[in-house]
Amino acid sequence: MSGPPRGLRAALLAALAGCIALAAMLAVPSGSAGPPPRLVSISTGSPEGVYYFAGGSLCALINDRRWEHGIRCVVRASGGSIDNLNALRRGDATFAVVQSDWQSHALDGTDVFAGRGPDRTLRSIVSLYPEAFTVIARASAGISKFSDLAGKRISIGPIGSGGRATMEAVMAQAGWTATDFGYLADYATSALEQSLCSGDIDAAVLVIGHPNLAVEGLFASCDLILVPLERPLVEQLAADYPYYLASAIPGGTYPGQGTDVETFALAATLVTSASAPPAAVNALVRALDEGLPAFRARHPAFAEFDTRQMLTEGLTAPIYGTARRFLEEAGWSAVE
Repeated sequence: MSGPPRGLRAALLAALAGCIALAAMLAVPSGSAGPPPRLVSISTGSPEGVYYFAGGSLCALINDRRWEHGIRCVVRASGGSIDNLNALRRGDATFAVVQSDWQSHALDGTDVFAGRGPDRTLRSIVSLYPEAFTVIARASAGISKFSDLAGKRISIGPIGSGGRATMEAVMAQAGWTATDFGYLADYATSALEQSLCSGDIDAAVLVIGHPNLAVEGLFASCDLILVPLERPLVEQLAADYPYYLASAIPGGTYPGQGTDVETFALAATLVTSASAPPAAVNALVRALDEGLPAFRARHPAFAEFDTRQMLTEGLTAPIYGTARRFLEEAGWSAVE
């Protein structure tokens, strides 16, 4: 069989060359050398969660200035903090939103990261907002405080999620193992309405920013309560772990919640790798600095940290060099 006519062959070769050039333009470099990136990604969480919304808000700020720097940002859904940190280490994401406790563990190679060792390439950028350790229970389940969870059927989140790993750390602090519960489930947030309201489980644990649309939906579906943690446990956690802080979910955040609910919080942090292209990091921090009022207006939780806290809360990994310089020169180190 003969090949294509010469003119068609030339056209096909030109099209192939164009595809190769486009692929090269969209590739995200693994280091600082070479041309600026054309596509960057932020690894976040489930599409119904605040991580995904925060990543989308950050991408929108970057994309609004695409005409200036030529970089396009996309959001990557994931299983949460631990998945994100692993993806970042593999080079599968440019940026990631992660809990401050798992940022610390990834940096030091401890807990779930012990098998891989310390991630010395991990770099912080900013803390975005506080996340509260949140326990939701059916009002009829006989749970009025955290210690009442013993013997109950609890969802502690999907395997690989930061929220599940945080609950496991709190269980260890409280002296509990899996055998102290009726059973432990791994439901995603999207499955909690059916499982809680049907009585399949008695309570669920989430680590989230408030107010949360998914939680609002849960409270609208059946009779639920927020469960407080006992103060001695909160104080011990805050004393033992620098990435935890005493906190409360304000009364009135959800229907029927008349009083503050005592708990602890950590920070949702934005991280990257030391090998991230400076052009990508510079585009992100400049867009965040100039678009900070718009970012804060996107969700009530995004306005809870002042700029000084955004440069300090939960950032155990070194801050990416050019990001720190830019934000300090922009006045982020000062108290607002």
